[in-house]
Amino acid sequence: MVQVFMSHTRLDREYCDKFDSAAARVGVKVFRSEFETLEAPAWKTIKDEINKSSALFLLVGKELVKAQASSEFILDAREKWKFTQNWISYEIGLACQRGIDVWVICDSVPINFPVPYLNNYAIWGIQREHPPSLAWIKWVFTEYSNGRSIPIDREPKIKCICPYDGCKSIFNLHSEIPKNGEVPCPTCLRTMTFKNGWLL
Repeated sequence: MVQVFMSHTRLDREYCDKFDSAAARVGVKVFRSEFETLEAPAWKTIKDEINKSSALFLLVGKELVKAQASSEFILDAREKWKFTQNWISYEIGLACQRGIDVWVICDSVPINFPVPYLNNYAIWGIQREHPPSLAWIKWVFTEYSNGRSIPIDREPKIKCICPYDGCKSIFNLHSEIPKNGEVPCPTCLRTMTFKNGWLL
């Protein structure tokens, strides 16, 4: 069975459950650390599981965004956010080194912390009340289940390049954006404006 790795905060339980459920429907296993027994040291288990995975999915939910935002003002929140951020950075670094796809999927919230490496980005999450998003994520999982990946340039029409000097991050953008719509770049967090829209 194909496995993918979920990078997340356990506080976004409902969002993570939707992701898990969509993967299960097409026979893809999700490694989700809070449900697994992590033998000490935890970094080794995470490394082993990323080595077994076809892709890493960073799920950016409301609680993850809130944790980062509150860490600017509250000392206790800052300590918790540092812990979460360090693990996310470690997981993405391992996935990058392995050369597997790294996804950032936001649950209809704007990302507010930089992700140094990714190759797929979606800004509207996995919503049961939004059938196209469920169909899309099932298609993504089916691709991995069939031994394919979704690298940049496979679908040239969705290739996006951050316009800012000093960033120029390149990724597939899997979201519909209206004319003059704005989206933060997941790497530099500066606003990308889509004068003609995207995927419309």
